[in-house]
Amino acid sequence: MLRALRATTVANALAIALTCIATSATGQPASVGGAKPSIVNGQGIEAGQFPFVVALVDAETFEREGAFDAQFCAGSLTTPTTIVTAAHCVVDDQTGRQAEASSILVAIAENLMGADIRVVPVSTIAVHPDYDSEMVTSDVAVLTLAEAVTDVPIIMPMRPGDIPDYLSPGAPVFVVGWGNQSLTGSSYPEAIRAGALVVFPDGACGRNEPYKIGSVTFDGFNWDEADPALMVCAAGVTASGKVIDACQGDSGGPLIGGQSGALRLVGLVSWGDDCGTRHPGVYTRIAAMAEFLMAQRAISTLPPTIAPALTVDVLSGGLRVNFAITSDGSLINQLAAAATDPVTGTTASCFAKPRRDHLPPFCTIAGLANAVSYSVSGITANEFGNSPASTPVPAVPIPVPTPGAIRAVSVGAVGQARFQVGASDANGSALVSVRVECRSLSGGAARSGPVVKGVALVTRLAAQRYTCSVVATNAVGAARSNPRLVIGRR
Repeated sequence: MLRALRATTVANALAIALTCIATSATGQPASVGGAKPSIVNGQGIEAGQFPFVVALVDAETFEREGAFDAQFCAGSLTTPTTIVTAAHCVVDDQTGRQAEASSILVAIAENLMGADIRVVPVSTIAVHPDYDSEMVTSDVAVLTLAEAVTDVPIIMPMRPGDIPDYLSPGAPVFVVGWGNQSLTGSSYPEAIRAGALVVFPDGACGRNEPYKIGSVTFDGFNWDEADPALMVCAAGVTASGKVIDACQGDSGGPLIGGQSGALRLVGLVSWGDDCGTRHPGVYTRIAAMAEFLMAQRAISTLPPTIAPALTVDVLSGGLRVNFAITSDGSLINQLAAAATDPVTGTTASCFAKPRRDHLPPFCTIAGLANAVSYSVSGITANEFGNSPASTPVPAVPIPVPTPGAIRAVSVGAVGQARFQVGASDANGSALVSVRVECRSLSGGAARSGPVVKGVALVTRLAAQRYTCSVVATNAVGAARSNPRLVIGRR
């Protein structure tokens, strides 16, 4: 598998700085010809359709030969002073050396041979601290511009809460760039081009599941090749059955979701198995990079404006508050809940952060009295302020069991998962049952298995994401342990 090939300098990366290398009919690497920096089977775009897409050009080559020959990657303007692109565009994977900011210019133009090309210097480059050039994980970097670009529309990076709206399997997306259009040689366009793709399910991007688009069946990637928590797989097919894919020169360019004023940067061209093959292209999952992008001020952030919705799990002497967040474009980095005794006015609180596994966040309010009715409300927050408070939810702690935690889980390849579980406390009543229950995040019947001597076996799990908890029941009622993400395998 070819992964994000690059040359040792930005100037030499003009033809190979992208995700893949075109192949000839014999399967051998095709010549890329001269030092010229689109989308295989892509299409032209309307003028001004994607104004936030920029070309990264080598400064020295630009002075000698112009933008067309100097282009080596693409990027997206996400604020007036920041460009989001792929880390492999600015880091040499042989030496690990990061390019000098002065060696890169950002070109704002749809046609790289046009007379109206505008270039902006780069002042600093920040690469994600977890970027791994071998596995091509966390493949994202932020270029800070030396001067603000205030007359070009920006694109908003996708947030974790946007996933159901933009990255559902089959969702339409576009990839945009100036990369190679040929599978048997080199053919680079002067004007930017776009490819209409669809998002593949996570199973095709880490669990080797095939996925069919029209008449074409694509092969998936194995778990040791792609990580769906950090990557998005996507490809397209023309009406005549030709594969649409990114290729050399498209690296760092955007994978765009949504329509009209709701466009989002959902991914970055990262790597692939050649161009236009029966494997999808692989893109950096922008939603998983939100914390880094926020730290680099590459996201225009406002205070959250929509209150979270709450559900409350009853515990003995406490309440677990689960948050459901409706995205309004703001980045949320903290959540808080409070339980108030309406009689005494006393309040107890808990705090949470968005989960890295993208499960709904939660926090537990402890130290409450059983049989007392509390009013529970919550907010979300970021560095710019808080959301409105949620609608209060009444809840009464009762002496249900305290379930043991899931200590370890081993997932087999035949739909089985083995759980090691800590002991449950009956809280004064005999335990009626203790089970591990797994609920599919995509819907459908739950799967469960009894806990026997600290071990539970749950069978018939599909190749999808589950939230699994220990459910302990006594004569008073049932309680669930904190949820654990489990991904089934087949």
